[in-house]
Amino acid sequence: MRNTKIALTLLALGVFVSVQAQASGFAVPTSVVGLSEAGATVADAGPVSSFAVNPADMVFFPGTRASLDVVASEPSYKRNGEGASNNLLIMPNLFVTHRFNDLPLALGLGITSPYGINSTWPAGTFGTSQTTPDKNDLRIIDINPGVAYMILPDLSIGAGVDYYQSLSANFPEKSGNGGGVGGNVGLFYTTETFNAGLSYRSTANLGGDISLPSRLQAGVRYRFTPAFATELDVDWNDWSDTRLPGYGNLGWKSALAYRLGLSYHFSQYLALRGGLAHEDSPTDGSSIQAAAPAPSSNLLSFGLGIGLGHWQYDLGASYALSGNTTSYAGPYAGTYKASTFNFGAAISRNF
Repeated sequence: MRNTKIALTLLALGVFVSVQAQASGFAVPTSVVGLSEAGATVADAGPVSSFAVNPADMVFFPGTRASLDVVASEPSYKRNGEGASNNLLIMPNLFVTHRFNDLPLALGLGITSPYGINSTWPAGTFGTSQTTPDKNDLRIIDINPGVAYMILPDLSIGAGVDYYQSLSANFPEKSGNGGGVGGNVGLFYTTETFNAGLSYRSTANLGGDISLPSRLQAGVRYRFTPAFATELDVDWNDWSDTRLPGYGNLGWKSALAYRLGLSYHFSQYLALRGGLAHEDSPTDGSSIQAAAPAPSSNLLSFGLGIGLGHWQYDLGASYALSGNTTSYAGPYAGTYKASTFNFGAAISRNF
């Protein structure tokens, strides 16, 4: 009983305490469980969707697993108190993994929507010469096949290929679609009470003047009881060579992020999740802000999981409310503020 009370207290703190956090460029969540735990899932092999974060973990689960996650993102941007109109981004994500019965080997496939922008600044926002609205629209999918091999009974390695394709890339002065290839690798270690994960995803150039950042993630997950677990992740995102059509190099920098995820399983049928994140802003005063303002913000997440036999249903939401950041970049100079509401639903099954 005492452990249960401690677990619930920590979970409540995780859900309701706010810390300094900052916007993560134009990356968007690809997993509902990850969304629920503020992205702290690099050391959590439980949800099949964690394959997109760390390909090495799927080898510890027998049989075939599949998940369909639909995540919606609604950002809100303001410059000098005037807002841009933003459309709801709806992003489906599909995950399938299979562990071979007689081999310490697993294969997986993820089709995700990891990056997105959709904002329109009214005519005249950036001066009288702007006679038409400035529309920024970017949608990218990632087709990610991968493989994992169990080196030791408690240690695995994984690798995958990322094929990115822009579905739309329309910006005020230029549009440009393209495709490009990157890669990812991961390590996963697990014991009865402790997991550790490490993964790296490379940059990719898509053509059409689009370059995506690289990312390194490390995390540890500890189970205080069979029901209660918490995970701490640290991410490094290198936005320094990121490019968008019409803007060129955004002038951003690499940024660290710190994530805390918490989960409590009341039973095999019901799980409660929460999370916090502190993400360094990739921007500074000389950076382009109009396409995707990234000021400092407070980030909070919450989620619910329901298990019914071989089926699992998950709901999650997060909210980030920013402070202010000032840009001195030519016509885009001004003070920006942003907030983002993400929510999603997922259905998964073990075969």
